[in-house]
Amino acid sequence: MQQLPLDIEIKADATFGNFVTGGDDNAQLVSMLEKVAEGESEFVYLYGETGTGRSHLLQAFAQRYSECLPQALIAYIPLDNMQLVPDMVEGLAGFDAVCIDGLERCLGDKAWETALFNLYNQLKEQNKTFIIAGMEAPQQLKVGLADLKSRLSAMLIHAIQPLSDVDKRLLIQKKAEERGLELTEEVAIFLLSRQQRDLPYLLGMLETLDQASLQAQRRLTIPFVKQVLEL
Repeated sequence: MQQLPLDIEIKADATFGNFVTGGDDNAQLVSMLEKVAEGESEFVYLYGETGTGRSHLLQAFAQRYSECLPQALIAYIPLDNMQLVPDMVEGLAGFDAVCIDGLERCLGDKAWETALFNLYNQLKEQNKTFIIAGMEAPQQLKVGLADLKSRLSAMLIHAIQPLSDVDKRLLIQKKAEERGLELTEEVAIFLLSRQQRDLPYLLGMLETLDQASLQAQRRLTIPFVKQVLEL
């Protein structure tokens, strides 16, 4: 997988296989992205609230694309990377597929908006693939460049649906199992009832519990969880 020379990491566990879809809408979205990764040229815009898995899906796409088309070039660009500048976008037109993550971070910046608008047109002219992820639908975005908003609105737009509490419980139990931890249903329900419910927070909490469990050589019980998290 060719990347720009930046400190950009694609997590190895960001795959379509371990993305918890929840409802049918997310399952259909994953199925569509898998088909695009096999070589269908498409312009896709994904949006969803914090913790719905936007970055996971883009990174999963990048990995699957590289597996299916090893000779093709793909770029994954998270716009929260402080090393990025608009001029770097010019080189992306040489890639076969481009994934832009965190669109909202560059909106309102004329140089960035112009660079993305030009990239959109270049990739479209060459019949390549462009996938963008943001927090809101194109119609709700505060875009200064009207032509860019028009282009974004013309993409294949998919909302990522948030997981239910049951799906979140199953997810953190699955992540715990991958770490070699036993997280019982009782303890998982306790965590969901006492803590924030967005996935980044829940997974960070699981990391804390994993380290504490290893150090103390103790199972994840409700009393132990209360002690570690100071509940």
